Amino acid sequence: MDIQQLKLLAGRVRGLLEQSQHSIGHNQSLDLIAALPGLRNWPEVQAFPDRVAACELDQVSTGRLVFRLKRKFDLDFSPQSMLAALHPPGTMKEATTPQIWPTGSSPGVYITNSQDAINALLESYEEATDGALVYAERAGNHWEGSIDLGEGGLWSSGLQRVPSGTLIVVGPLMLDQQSWTDSSEHLHMACLIAQGAQHRVAVLIETPAPETMFEDIQLMVASVQAEEDDCETALLGLVAADGQLQLRQPFGGQRPIPKKVRSVATPDAIPASVRSQMERVITGQTAGLLLLGSSEVRDHAAIELVAAALSMTEHAGPVARIMPRHRSTPAKDWQVPQSIQELPFLPSLESAYDQGYRRMIFAPSYTPSELLMRFSDDCLLISGTYGSGVDEVFMSALRFGSLRNEGDLLARIIAILGVKNIPGVDGTATVSDLYVRQQKPMAVPTKFEDLIELLQAHRAVRWQDEMGQLLSAGTITSAATKLALQRNRGVAEFLSEWSERSQARGEQATPG
Repeated sequence: MDIQQLKLLAGRVRGLLEQSQHSIGHNQSLDLIAALPGLRNWPEVQAFPDRVAACELDQVSTGRLVFRLKRKFDLDFSPQSMLAALHPPGTMKEATTPQIWPTGSSPGVYITNSQDAINALLESYEEATDGALVYAERAGNHWEGSIDLGEGGLWSSGLQRVPSGTLIVVGPLMLDQQSWTDSSEHLHMACLIAQGAQHRVAVLIETPAPETMFEDIQLMVASVQAEEDDCETALLGLVAADGQLQLRQPFGGQRPIPKKVRSVATPDAIPASVRSQMERVITGQTAGLLLLGSSEVRDHAAIELVAAALSMTEHAGPVARIMPRHRSTPAKDWQVPQSIQELPFLPSLESAYDQGYRRMIFAPSYTPSELLMRFSDDCLLISGTYGSGVDEVFMSALRFGSLRNEGDLLARIIAILGVKNIPGVDGTATVSDLYVRQQKPMAVPTKFEDLIELLQAHRAVRWQDEMGQLLSAGTITSAATKLALQRNRGVAEFLSEWSERSQARGEQATPG
């Protein structure tokens, strides 16, 4: 057995676990399959290739694997059933000539962003092979001659028994921040299948940046494979509009130079009471987090504040907007200010960084907090979210992901601004809550509750102070404020306390 075959078997084990309602990642599946040659984890597989070479897929090796599965997942397999599920390794050895469509295009992975191209490929494949079966995910399971891969997808154990050269249709895979990791692992598995079993794999993708899709695909595969792997060599070309599998040499070309768009935004959306402080703390900063929030519930929360921040961060260079997810109504992606519409719309922080962008607009609800730590050391990351207090806005940055120490993110923050919008006597009034990076180092607590208290204690502007001033001046009323901010924590309690203090001072709260 070789390492390439072992990786393919890891994918089969992952598929078996998913059928048993146990979802694991790519690296976990590699650690599990290390049981076959009697090793503890994948690093040991790489360290002892002679053990892998001496390993045979038999009841002895599968016995080690089923023992590990029993211990980790409480799953009962017999060595015989596991051997049947994984199939003898001889079927995975590369054939000189594919059994299906021997005169067709080279086995490998081919990419397209066109469903019509996939349909044309299915038609030409059927004609060239006299109706050979196609194995497909959603992008091709509508074809009469296709077998739906089902929930197992590329990890389906049945794929190991199909003849070499078979067409496998994958996707659609979404290239956006939310799906970036899953799609990367999917593409990696497609490469393993193409290499290990000599299949032709056509992948349908959906991306906001089709002009860089080949470079993005190459980046994605490289990001999940081990350093010494060569899975990206399975990336061969594209599915042309007429359904032909065309080689592309090289598969990925040079990245375009970052597009610099002169911003038409102004800082006017930043409340005047905090604008000068924001400008002062942002000036000269080229790396860190700028987190903005608003009390308004809408599709693109705090987007006017984000646009205003662009005018304050021109010094940080070209800026790109990151696609958080694929919407069912794509037109909503463009319901943003003109200054943001004009920006390059890229699928992920990883893609933008690889293209040379160091200023990016991201959506915290779809961006893992680990990525924020990774990129905020070298990039200026700007986000808008729902939330009108610094604590709410900060927590939104931690909503997605598994950052172990939330305090680590605090050191990367340049500023957090939350804005409450309240109907006033003379139009909409704003109340700000602002935290800016501290000049002196602070001892960051380990408990999350203490971290939030520290944030609130070190605010440069407190929303309670601004709201109290507006109430005292009669600019806003208690009733209108309570109605407008009924979803905001602490507002009702503050209004009650303010009313009591006003009465104690002999003042009358402005009637609602």
